[in-house]
Amino acid sequence: MTMAITFNDINISKWIDGILLVTRNVGQNRVPQLDQVGRSDGKMFSYIRADEGTITVTAIVRTDVNKKRRLLADALTTSTPAKLVFADEPDVYYNAISTGQITLDEAYLHNTLTITFTVPDGIAHSVATQTADNTPYKDVPVNLYLNSRTIGDGYGTNNGAEVTVEPFDSTTNMWHIVAPQGSGGFCGIYIGGYGNGKLPDNSDWSYSADIKGTGKVQTFGIEAGDKTPPVGTIGSEWSRISQSGHVGSGDKTITMYFDVANSPLDVYIKLPKLQTGKMPSLWSPNPADPEYYTDTITVHNGGTYPVDPVITATMHADNGLIAFINNQGGVLQFGNPEEADGVERKHSEVARYEGFDKEPAGAAYNTGQTNSHYYYIKAQKNVMEGSVKYADDDGSAVEPVFLPTNSHYWEGPSLHLKTTNASNGSNTGSLIAKWRYKFNSSVNALGAIEMTLDNDTGVAYQVIIRSNYAGKDDVDVQVFAGSTLVFQQTLNRSVFSNGRYYEAKLTKLGSTLNLQLAGIVQGGIKPSEVVTRNPPLIMPPIMLTSDEASLPITGATLWFQRFENYPYPDMGVYDMDIEWLNVDYWTDLKNRFGAGDVVTIDVANRQILVNGVINTNLQMIDNDWKKFRLLPGDTQILTQRSSWAQPYEVEVAFKEAFL
Repeated sequence: MTMAITFNDINISKWIDGILLVTRNVGQNRVPQLDQVGRSDGKMFSYIRADEGTITVTAIVRTDVNKKRRLLADALTTSTPAKLVFADEPDVYYNAISTGQITLDEAYLHNTLTITFTVPDGIAHSVATQTADNTPYKDVPVNLYLNSRTIGDGYGTNNGAEVTVEPFDSTTNMWHIVAPQGSGGFCGIYIGGYGNGKLPDNSDWSYSADIKGTGKVQTFGIEAGDKTPPVGTIGSEWSRISQSGHVGSGDKTITMYFDVANSPLDVYIKLPKLQTGKMPSLWSPNPADPEYYTDTITVHNGGTYPVDPVITATMHADNGLIAFINNQGGVLQFGNPEEADGVERKHSEVARYEGFDKEPAGAAYNTGQTNSHYYYIKAQKNVMEGSVKYADDDGSAVEPVFLPTNSHYWEGPSLHLKTTNASNGSNTGSLIAKWRYKFNSSVNALGAIEMTLDNDTGVAYQVIIRSNYAGKDDVDVQVFAGSTLVFQQTLNRSVFSNGRYYEAKLTKLGSTLNLQLAGIVQGGIKPSEVVTRNPPLIMPPIMLTSDEASLPITGATLWFQRFENYPYPDMGVYDMDIEWLNVDYWTDLKNRFGAGDVVTIDVANRQILVNGVINTNLQMIDNDWKKFRLLPGDTQILTQRSSWAQPYEVEVAFKEAFL
C-alpha cells in the first residue's frame, strides 16, 4: 500500500518504500474504573474515562536503509505532540508524538519498520476552521443609509408634496407622500447632501426602497450626475424600486420625485438603501445599526466530540460588558454589568475663588449680610463703613482701612462678592469654604472678621474671629447657621498666637456642619502649605435642621470690624476659596472596551486577550469554561452587552474533532 504520511509538516513517506499496515483503531481508548467491594464477586463500576490512543504504522524500507533510518529518526523525534496527517483523510489530523522504540527489522530486500504514535487526547481534529457569527448581513453590499428602518433624517418637500413619517410596525417607519394631480413634475421629498461623505466622489451608486401606492416615479436616487431610468413598478402591494447612476464631486442629495401632471400621488416608502456600484441589492442595515447584528448565534459542530472554541468580539463603540450565555447553562462574563457609558459623578466646583492681589470683579463695598446689625439694642447700630486695600503682605491680601473716628459700636468696611451656583443649578448643596487670614490681637485690641456665606435675605453660614474683651488677650471663634449661633469657643492663644497665618475651613456635608482652624506653615500661605503645626481647633459636628441645611448661598461677605475707638487687631484675609462638593455631573467614562478593541476569548486555555495582549485584570473566576465546550450538534449562544452599548461583532471559531 502506498500512502503519504505527514508528521510535523514533514512528509515521512519519502523515506518509506511501502506501507504494510496502519492501525488507527476505532474511537477512543476507554478505560473503566472498577472498584472491589469487600469480598463480593466482580467489581463495581465507578466511571469510565478516555485514555490516550495509539496509531501504529508498519512499513517496509528496501533501499538506503542506513540513510533513511537516520532521516526518519530525526523527523520523528519531537519534544511535544505534532500534527500527524494521513493522505486518505487529509481533512483531519492527530496531535501525536512518536513514542517507544521505532523498530526496524532488517531482512534482505524486506526491512520492516514499525512506528508507534501516541495520541494524548485520542481524537482526530479537523484541519479546517469552522466559524459562526452574529453578522447575517456581512456578505451583503453595505447600506450607506444609516438607521434606514426608522428614517429619522430631516427632509425637504418639493412642488406641494405633503409628507408624514408613519409607523409600518414596531421597528420600521415609512414616508407617506401625498400630492394632488396637476401640480406638475418633480413632486416629492429630498434629503439634502445625504450622500456627502458616504459616497466617494466620481463613483457609481444605486438607491432602492420598498414602495407601494399610486404614483409615477421620476427620480429615485442621487440628484446630480448621470443616472439610468428608475426600475420597478408602484402598485397596491409592496415592491422594490431602484435607480442607478454615477456622481462626480458635487453635492449628493437624495431625491424621490414623482410626476403628478396626470395622476395624483399617494405612496408609502420604507427601508431605503444607498450603496456603491450600479447593481442594487436586497435591503440590509448599516453596520452601525443595531439590527445589523443578531443577539443569538447558532454554532453547528459537525464533529463527534466536544471542542473548545475561540470567540472574538470586535467593538464598534464603547462597551463595559462582554458576556455569553449558551443553551448548556454556561456563562462567560468579562467586564462589569453595572458599568455605564457615562455616570452622574460627584465632584467639586468653584463657587468663588479670590486671591485678593487686586480688586475682585464685581466687588461691592459696605454691603452684605450679617447677624450683627446692632450692639445690644436696635438703637445701638453696627455699621459697615470705611474702605479696604489690596496689599502685598507676605502674599496678596484684603485689609481694612477704618475711618479716622468711629461714631458707632462695631464698625468697619465690608466686601461683598457674588458666588456662582453649581453646574446642576443648585446653591444649597454640600460645600467647603476656606478663608486664610491673619488676626494679630492684644490685650487692648477689640475687633473681628466676619466671614459669611449669604444670600439676598440673610446669613446662610458664618465664621467670626473676634477679640471681644477689653483688658484680656482673648480671641473667640463663633459659627452661625442662619441666625443661630451653633458654636463658640475661646481659642488657646499659645496655639493661635500672633504672627502666624491661619485657615478657617467650614464644611457642610448634607445636614452636617464642621469647622476646623489650622495654622499655615511659616513663610507661605499657599493651599498646599496648610498644615497642623499645632493641634487645630475642630468643632464637634453640628447637625443642622432641614431649614438650616437648605439655606441658599448666592454670595460671600467679609466684614472687618473694630469696636468704637478702641485699638483693633492687625487683620486681613489672604484668599477665599468656596467650592460646591459632591456636585452631580455627567461624564463620559472611558469604558472597559472601546471602539476598535478586539477581544479574544480562548476557551481551551481560559484566557482573554485584548488587542492581542493577555489581560489578567478581567474577571476569570466563576466563568463556566467547561460548559462552553461545543458539543456535537447545535449550540445557541446569546450575546450580552452593557444596556447602553451598541452591539458588537462576534465570531466563534473552532475545529471539529472526531472519535
